Amino acid sequence: MKRIYKNLIGAVSLLWAFGGYAETTLCQFEEVDYSAISTYDYWDKSPFNTGLLTGQIKVVDNPVSDDINGSAKVLAFQRSRYGSHLYGARIDLTSPIALSPTPQYIHVLMYKPVAGRVALVGLGKRNDWADQPATTVQFVTAATKELDANKWVDAVFSVYGNDAAELHSIVIVPDVDSHLATETDYVAYFDEILINDDSQQRFTFDPYPLNFEATQEKTRNDRALEGLAFSGNMGASYQSNIASEKTVYVDKTSADPIELKVGETVNVAFTYTGSWMHRYVYIDKGNDGRFDVDIQNNVPTASSDLVAYSYLSGYNSTGASASNDTSLDPPAFTLASDMAPGFYRIRCKVDWDSSVAAGNPASDNSVVANGGGIVDYLANVHRDNVALNVVARMCEVTAADGSALPAEIPFGEDFSFNIAMDDNYDITGLEIKHGYNHEGEEYLFGNRQWKVDNMELSEDGLITIPAEYIDGDVAITILFENKSVGIQESENDGLRVIAGENQIELLSNEEVDYSVVHANGACYATGKFAGREVIELPAGVYFVNGQKCIVR
Repeated sequence: MKRIYKNLIGAVSLLWAFGGYAETTLCQFEEVDYSAISTYDYWDKSPFNTGLLTGQIKVVDNPVSDDINGSAKVLAFQRSRYGSHLYGARIDLTSPIALSPTPQYIHVLMYKPVAGRVALVGLGKRNDWADQPATTVQFVTAATKELDANKWVDAVFSVYGNDAAELHSIVIVPDVDSHLATETDYVAYFDEILINDDSQQRFTFDPYPLNFEATQEKTRNDRALEGLAFSGNMGASYQSNIASEKTVYVDKTSADPIELKVGETVNVAFTYTGSWMHRYVYIDKGNDGRFDVDIQNNVPTASSDLVAYSYLSGYNSTGASASNDTSLDPPAFTLASDMAPGFYRIRCKVDWDSSVAAGNPASDNSVVANGGGIVDYLANVHRDNVALNVVARMCEVTAADGSALPAEIPFGEDFSFNIAMDDNYDITGLEIKHGYNHEGEEYLFGNRQWKVDNMELSEDGLITIPAEYIDGDVAITILFENKSVGIQESENDGLRVIAGENQIELLSNEEVDYSVVHANGACYATGKFAGREVIELPAGVYFVNGQKCIVR
């Protein structure tokens, strides 16, 4: 099977969602793999139906070939301001596709210059009604998400019908909004069309995708996800109240993270108004921007990002039988004892019998229509101790008791240590980098990995770093400046010494001998003078005839 798109992870943060789903390719346009192509308008009196106008549709060389879609041929269709909001490109299939009450998903690779909603019209007939035309409308369905402009995007459509219904043609509608402006007569391009049982986009530019717009407001007054509580056998405790939220999706990743220990057994309690809805918990264990699901024998595998659920196809996540009318919370789950410490995204979902982290997209059972909800958090998965690194220049650092600094310190506790600055320097503060993966990006797929905070200090000595900064590995850089010495004057036996910037000035009313010696013992100058003598010197500590002075 032709795969026209390339994996671009790391180049444009393109995320993939291929799984083990059975699929049938409908059209690829490299050859004539369709019965016919034409234009179609749902509106009976459309000028394209009455014959007044002729639609523009043709298989052409790919004019926007790129790293995502390097296909040689694509289907081009010109949208017209004279068509209705359901005017589109009709593709007659070489063989009919059987529909069923169980949703299937048609994927269309699409490129268009205008962002917005797109739709799919299904034409076909019942195979037990001999007289029914094969052009009978079987469904009109919008894509699960709006499409961005000027890029190849996988548009996904949920389709279903009666057991006897067959799909003979599809109509791709590139713009379902009603536009009358001349500039909307644009050309859209379509490519590799397939059908499978996977509701996820084949690829997406966005991490942690949703099967609805993130701004989608709730549509039910009788059902609502109002809060979540996390607890664990190693001390985890976290409460989240979202009762005032108006949207189906809530992003709480900028709030304080949920603190969990490796090996901890965790319970998640959902506060939900309503019944006949199921609870699901996901952890992006791979920190790869998506939630991968792997269920075997009705139980999540060790690699599965879906870690707990109250109901899925007749079972809960322990493999025990469950009733679809359950309102129970999901069973507890346990973090692996060898899980790498770090910040991980957790998704909690209320939905109807669906393992899809993005939300059940079926038009007759969608997470939106059913009054479900999705909430994302960050979890700080940690061990008892975190790594410590201190960059100390022009000072000496020791533990609070005077011993050498440890390589590790306790997680989530204040940390105190001593700083003794060298004679010529004053401390100004600390730069504290805390979190995980310090050498990587600060944000990974929208999840903060580390943070830099500064503490201002006016004197050295015993310094305490608050526990809030000990939330992961800690790297401390000591900030300092040269002591502000200004103009220093001293006088001994009639010799005045004025120390300034890169020089000393000697003053004497009588002729005197002098010597200038660095604190390290090096002699910089000797001589005899009367009146005024200026000697240029590098910054440092000097002694002039025994008088100490500091040159900036």
